[in-house]
Amino acid sequence: MTIVDRFLASKYTIWIILIIHFIIWFTVFNFLDIHPDMADHWIWSRYLSFGYYEHPPFVAFTMRIITLIFSDVVLGLKLGSVLFSVIILYLAYLAAEEFFERKTALVFVLILISTPYFSTGSVFWHIDQPYMAFWLICLLIIGKYISTQNPNWMILFGLSAGLGAMSKYIMILLPLSMVFWIISNKHSRKLLGNWQSYVGALLAFAIMAPNIYWNSQNDWVTFGFVLDKGLKGASFGVHFMHFIVSQFFLFSAIYSLYFWWQLGTKNLNSTIISNDKVVVAQKWKFLLYSGLVPFLFFTVTSFLGSRTDPHWVNVAYFSFFMLLARFVVINITQGQISRQATMFLSSTILSFSLLTIVLVQIHYIFIPYQFPDTPSLKVMTGWNKSATQIKELCEYNKIDVPDYVISREYQLASALGLYMENNPWPHAIEKKERNMWSPVRTVRENGALLVCPRAECEELLEDASDRFKSNFRYLGEVQTLHNGKVLRKLKIFHLQPG
Repeated sequence: MTIVDRFLASKYTIWIILIIHFIIWFTVFNFLDIHPDMADHWIWSRYLSFGYYEHPPFVAFTMRIITLIFSDVVLGLKLGSVLFSVIILYLAYLAAEEFFERKTALVFVLILISTPYFSTGSVFWHIDQPYMAFWLICLLIIGKYISTQNPNWMILFGLSAGLGAMSKYIMILLPLSMVFWIISNKHSRKLLGNWQSYVGALLAFAIMAPNIYWNSQNDWVTFGFVLDKGLKGASFGVHFMHFIVSQFFLFSAIYSLYFWWQLGTKNLNSTIISNDKVVVAQKWKFLLYSGLVPFLFFTVTSFLGSRTDPHWVNVAYFSFFMLLARFVVINITQGQISRQATMFLSSTILSFSLLTIVLVQIHYIFIPYQFPDTPSLKVMTGWNKSATQIKELCEYNKIDVPDYVISREYQLASALGLYMENNPWPHAIEKKERNMWSPVRTVRENGALLVCPRAECEELLEDASDRFKSNFRYLGEVQTLHNGKVLRKLKIFHLQPG
């Protein structure tokens, strides 16, 4: 037995990998600030609800748990983010071990951590984290069903699918994948006659019922937002090339291209080698459908929606890379160790080279930021300093820091809400439906700060004055520097209470 065989066969290897992953990314995260989108989800966790303007609520519940444990909220969020990444990788391992065996499961995890998305993504905690976890749990359950043919697994599948949908509605694509699999596979069609399948479906619906009811009481705002974003508003095909090409960037140009090449040449079919070919073929086909359905769905929406994001196909690459891991293990057993090791090292080096470039830019700002520049790497640092500057400006003007902070979009106010000492509630002038925790009357009665980059202030002040029926007093401007370079310039205004 070679060193590689012993490494892949050991039951302790996965724990070594996960511990190293946690140490690396928790260390990296401590050199960064919380991303404003993640800060926004933390705001949700302070105001628990069965629904929010843009998404279902499960990410808020998970953040609430971790922030109840840690008094240092920022530290808790960083720890929770990396820990969630470790949980996802372990669930990926368990699912692949159920579908194939331990060696494939380890190679699967190694492929995932060699990609920019599943490695660098450890410093982001957003709606996809619980959604990906429940998707993997559902894959694990289907693997167990195929192995045992016990229909009681469908009840647990419904439970997991319902919880996944409370994280992200596109969880529905996994049951849809099952439908295609059942129709095309004679061995699984008996699920249509099992009462457990329908109990599982009802259980999933029951779990979703509170969110559905919340939407019915709020003009179906979440469903409307998701449909408008995903299926309306774009010139035909304008996002398609960005969607396709960016996938190779996020999910490793080496492994994603390798998968599509092997699938296109039908070499992946060689992975169906087993004494029980029927079981393995069922698992292989289910994985293929559970990858292709979300991939094709989001490919179609890239032609239609006002926004498309390549990370939406993250769950598709769970199935794709699990099949690829099986193919890689077979190649290793046939003596192609050096080739597979070279691919893994190349993919890992590319990912960490990208990380190094990002970290260097964040800390040394070799490429100056342009203002007013919205989404850029500057959002990953300097928030503590900005929060302190705003507090000092309030002290200079002899006012207490209010309990609310207003900005044009929610990210700026949410980031400040996390890093300012009194954790003020954000209020966004755009997307006013998001302001569940900061109704106009309450903000007006208690007072607020309005923050804006210089180029946005004139229009923002006009809109805010109209909304709150009051004028804002100018307090001054803060300029946040990092290593001698400007991160952000914000003008600060005060809405007096009452």
